[in-house]
Amino acid sequence: MGGLMDASTLTELSRQKEQILSRIAALSDFRPGSLVERFRRCGKPYCHCAKPGAKGHGPSYSLTRSVKGKTVTKIIPKDQVETTRKQIEEYHRFQQVVSELVETNIKICDTQLTLEKEKQDGSEEAEKRG
Repeated sequence: MGGLMDASTLTELSRQKEQILSRIAALSDFRPGSLVERFRRCGKPYCHCAKPGAKGHGPSYSLTRSVKGKTVTKIIPKDQVETTRKQIEEYHRFQQVVSELVETNIKICDTQLTLEKEKQDGSEEAEKRG
């Protein structure tokens, strides 16, 4: 009877996996990274940015991310800042959905192992009986 329960569990987990894959397919464009607003001083002694308490020139925006252990920076135009923020948020959703997919697949694999073990145990019992 435990086998029937595991088979229905496997069916439900497979449905969950399909739903998760549908959610991945529905994601918008995304990108990893951190968006940073920067103000810089130009170094000219008579510029407004050199005055005490001045923020500096800006803001300018840069997106940083790690690629093969190195930090890569991309300048983001002001008119693309909001789009970039949405892409980063979508990347975080992607990470969450992928995490759910991994956990669901682990449960599927564990259930398959259980079913296979029960099948083998049942075969061994049948052989003992004759």
